Amino acid sequence: MYDNIERELKLLINKQVYDNLMNSYDFHKSIIQTNTYFDTANQDVKKQHGAVRIRTIENKKIFTLKIKKDEYAHYEFEKEISTENINEIEDPEILNWFNQYQIPKNLHPTATFTTLRNVYEFENGELCLDKTTFKNHIDYEIEYEYTSDHDGIQFFNSILEQYGLKWQKNCPSKIARAMND
Repeated sequence: MYDNIERELKLLINKQVYDNLMNSYDFHKSIIQTNTYFDTANQDVKKQHGAVRIRTIENKKIFTLKIKKDEYAHYEFEKEISTENINEIEDPEILNWFNQYQIPKNLHPTATFTTLRNVYEFENGELCLDKTTFKNHIDYEIEYEYTSDHDGIQFFNSILEQYGLKWQKNCPSKIARAMND
C-alpha cells in the first residue's frame, strides 16, 4: 500500500492451482493472520462500502479501516493497537478516522476467519497466495497488490495465463465470503 490507497487484484482459485503456484514461486514470507471484522446491527459500515477490521499476527494487533475508492482501490488506514476489543480503542488518530468517515462507535464482531498468507515480492508489487479457513469452508485466492504505479493488470494476467486463468474483475472480498459462509 502507498499513499493510503490499497490497489489490489484478486482471483479465487482452486486447490490444484494454489498448490501449483506454491511450487512455482519461492515464497519467503508465510504468515498466519486472524481477521475479525466489525459492523453495526444495521450494517452501517458495509452501506458505506467500508470495512473495519482488527488483524492479529502473532502478538501484534493491527486496526484497519477500508473505504472503497473505486473498482480496484480502497482508502486504507492502519495502525497497530494494543486491544482486540474494538470498543476499547481510544487512539485519537483512529477516532479521527471514525469521525472523518462517519463510522459509528457501536460496532460488534460480524465475522472471524484465519488466513495463511504466502508473499512473493516483485519490483512493483506483491503476489499473495492465501488459504483462508472460514467457519464452514476453506478457499484459495491469489492477489496482486501494487506497491508502485504500473500496469498491474497486464502483469497479473501474465502470471495467471501460465495456469489458464485471466483476471477480469475482483472476486468478492474475504469479508463478503465470510458473511455468506
